[in-house]
Amino acid sequence: MIWRVFKKSSSHSSTDSWWRDAERTADAPTAAAIDDLAGRIADADAHPDEAERQEEMIDGLRQLALVAAALELPVVVTQHRVIGADRCHVVTPVSLTGDVSTPGKLFLTGERLVFAGGRVSAWPWHRVRDIARRGRHLVLVGTDGAEAMQLQCNTYGDALVIEHVAKRLKRR
Repeated sequence: MIWRVFKKSSSHSSTDSWWRDAERTADAPTAAAIDDLAGRIADADAHPDEAERQEEMIDGLRQLALVAAALELPVVVTQHRVIGADRCHVVTPVSLTGDVSTPGKLFLTGERLVFAGGRVSAWPWHRVRDIARRGRHLVLVGTDGAEAMQLQCNTYGDALVIEHVAKRLKRR
């Protein structure tokens, strides 16, 4: 009887397994893999918050699959002053994390990544070494190896698409 306290619940391990599979699917999203995950979403009655998070991830994976399958990057028409004449591929609200979270907008253009919040910060693609995602969070690493900024996206879809588009732009 006492050993049940120390036994890992199967619900917890199936949730961990679901998220591991979702992260693998994010590396190469296919309709079959996304449908498989959708069929394994947590029971909404027993775990409503987890089911909602998983449904949001499914939506994000579907967005990512559309962007990843396209030969051309999406083009967003905007006349925002911070991007000037650059061709914009993504515009999304994000928060710059740190001591105090700063809301703003993130722009990915063919030339650079721009965060417009309390102040405008921009990094040309040749100065970006990597952009990594963990959940809804993104970390931008500069060429000097220092962490340039951490961003929190509003949805998994935003984070997945930003990471994908940024990596494609960086490879150009």
